[in-house]
Amino acid sequence: MDHVAPEPQLTPARRWIIEHDDRWLWTILYIGAAVILSIWISLFWLVVVVGVHGVIEWFRQRYFDQRIPGVVARVAWELKLDVALVLLALVVAVYIEVILGVAGLAGAARVGAQAAARGGAWAKAIRGVLLSIDDAAQLARAVARGGGGVDLTGEPHLEGSARWGGWTRRWGLGGWISIGLATVSLALLIIAPLLTDRDGAGVIRLLLEELHPWPSSL
Repeated sequence: MDHVAPEPQLTPARRWIIEHDDRWLWTILYIGAAVILSIWISLFWLVVVVGVHGVIEWFRQRYFDQRIPGVVARVAWELKLDVALVLLALVVAVYIEVILGVAGLAGAARVGAQAAARGGAWAKAIRGVLLSIDDAAQLARAVARGGGGVDLTGEPHLEGSARWGGWTRRWGLGGWISIGLATVSLALLIIAPLLTDRDGAGVIRLLLEELHPWPSSL
């Protein structure tokens, strides 16, 4: 008589974690928290939301792979768009004067406290558009999956290159866009002192202000 591997016994909480990407509740909460907290308070809270997603993904990927390097790689692949979005939002904060200058608004952005507030409003508006792009991608993924869920029958652990998520497979358009966006954004942050009026210390101070839980501008 052949031995049949028993179906894994999962608690409701763990099943929800494994299937969270297919849950409309998660999609709505994630989008709502990312937009509201990061736009109306600070980017610190976007990082917190991404961090919570990372913790959930860690427990999810531990179901599929027990090797720590594989779990780290799979979590990083799942969060690639989230990380790219955070870096891009920081780029907007650092380069907002340059962006406004290209739009013909640089003069107004430099005159008095009212203009500074206007620049901050523009930064939040641009950030909102960028967040909406990410949210649309998250929503489209949920719709495409159609709540199909994850196959939880049989042995869950993966072999070979599948242990490393999508890193070792042929990247699709979404993968290239996410990795490319993250790379370009990181490079722009590094060379910001060369392209803006701020020196290295000024860029760091601005980034710390953007990542403060309760910025002074509130």
